[in-house]
Amino acid sequence: VVARATPGSTGADIANIVNEAALFAGREGRKRVKMADFEEARDKILMGVARRSMVMSEEDRRMTAYHEAGHALLHYEQEKSDPIHKVTIIPRGRALGVTFSLPEKDQYSKGIGWIKAHLVILYGGYAAEELIFNETTSGAQNDIRQATDLARKMVCDWGMSKLGPVALGGADEPIFIGKEIAQHADYSDDTARIIDMEIRDILNTALESARNILKKEQKKLESLTEALIERETLNDADIRQLWGLEMPETKKQETAL
Repeated sequence: VVARATPGSTGADIANIVNEAALFAGREGRKRVKMADFEEARDKILMGVARRSMVMSEEDRRMTAYHEAGHALLHYEQEKSDPIHKVTIIPRGRALGVTFSLPEKDQYSKGIGWIKAHLVILYGGYAAEELIFNETTSGAQNDIRQATDLARKMVCDWGMSKLGPVALGGADEPIFIGKEIAQHADYSDDTARIIDMEIRDILNTALESARNILKKEQKKLESLTEALIERETLNDADIRQLWGLEMPETKKQETAL
């Protein structure tokens, strides 16, 4: 599970997690390391130190809970998404909350189905804030940036748009669309405008899908939010139990082990 939770990591990275886990156990005076120690060590390395002492207002906690619940719910509604591992509203690093998923196996490339599903999930927090509070917050900044970067690569690098399999722009271009892209590219203003339209169309489609699903499944969104406010951290089994969902066969086998 530790290796699967750190896709792309080297043996040295995993060894670092093991060492951190041993330190967590040592601080509590235990001679044996628990799986919870490995998870906490992994979370610390990948997502930053948990800021448990950070005082958040009830309004901010509720906003964060809805935001993360929006991401998590959409994972379960997307056929080609990676399974949820953990959802938390405990601040980590610069994030007020985190929704963490795990791939079923090592993946070296992503298909268009996974990418489109991931775009919908990225807009889950934004769409949840919009649905519940009729406004959005700066907490969606990183999600929007990731989504825009993915959509730009779909159009300019991966041939996943109406423009077809054409490489447009350098590999190290910044994440801009429209006029700014044209300043860095060897193609016409007309092509830049088409790129802009394609990127916006991809993003708008993903956002609209997120909105529609969350509106349809608002009761699930509400129940998950309340559970997060009460318990702060939930794993896949917790969420499935909350909604009365079956555990996948692979997860049952892991639990048996």
